[in-house]
This record gives sequence, structure tokens and C-alpha cells, in this order.
Amino acid sequence: MTKIDIISGFLGAGKTTFIKKMIEEVFKGEKIVLIENEFGEVGIDGGFLKDAGIEITEMNSGCICCSLVGDFGKNLHEVIEKFHPDRILIEPSGVGKLSDVTRAVLNAENGKAKLNAAVTVVDAAKCRMYMKNFGEFFLDQVEHAGTVILSRTSGMAEDKLEKCVAMLREHNAKAAIITTPWEEL
Repeated sequence: MTKIDIISGFLGAGKTTFIKKMIEEVFKGEKIVLIENEFGEVGIDGGFLKDAGIEITEMNSGCICCSLVGDFGKNLHEVIEKFHPDRILIEPSGVGKLSDVTRAVLNAENGKAKLNAAVTVVDAAKCRMYMKNFGEFFLDQVEHAGTVILSRTSGMAEDKLEKCVAMLREHNAKAAIITTPWEEL
């Protein structure tokens, strides 16, 4: 069965860096397909992924959660049939709603693929500002994550980090929140 991991996060939070780290250090030896939803963002380094044997599928015609929900299940099944991956990583647009992407994946499950994780990467230094300025989109990603991974925590004052975690907890009491600096993960 193919595992599907959704790696969401607001624009510039560090999704791409996190995905590259996971591919290099955690998913080694697995056959992986990455579905990127490039909506005005810089994509993952295709050369790096090709060298690692990763297949890349980019969806540039619109946000997965907005315009492609109807075709998403069909496209997901085609990827599974064509590449037979162990794992599919989905990187939605930074302004995509995790709830909609998760729903699309759950609707596409058919015994060959299963949602494994819904992860949100949050820039710890910008958490408050994103919450205030981008409310609905940012909060949807936090509220629907099973795991929230904080980026840019290295060297951050402990009280500031604790305030960030407290703000996130107000919107998702159940998620695992990872505060460990990435170089130590």
C-alpha cells in the first residue's frame, strides 16, 4: 500500500527544505513520488530529486485544493499505477487549505493508497504575524495537521518559542508540535 504524506506550510515556512531533509535522511531506499503544487512558488530542485531517483509531478494549473479536486483522485490513481511508489509526498501551495487537500486524498483512497500523515511546517519567528495577517489560510493548515514542525527555531529565545507553541495549541490541541532545530533532528 502506498503511503501518502501531505507536507503543507505557509509561503516560505520551509516545506521544501523539510522535504529534502526527509528524502535524504528518512525515506532513503523508498520509491517516492513528489506531487508539487507550484502556485507562484519556487519548486524543489528537480536535479537533486532525479539523482535520488524521485519522480516529480508538478501541478501548475491551479491549487490542488481549489481547482483540481475533481481530477485529483484520478491523477493520484494514475501516479500509483504508473510508478508504483512506496510513498507519495504532496506539497500543496503555501496558500492551500490543508483541510481541502486532506479531503481530496481521503476521497481518493481505494485500498492501494492511504493517508499516512498531514504535516504543517510553521516558521516559528513569523507565527504570530501569519496568524494575524493570513488567518483563515494559515489557521486551516495548523488546525488540520497531525504534526506541526517549527522551522527556524535554532537560536530562538525560549520564551518566544513557548509563546509560538501556545498560540498553535490554541488552534490544535492534539497535534504533535516539533520544536527541535532541524540540524538536530
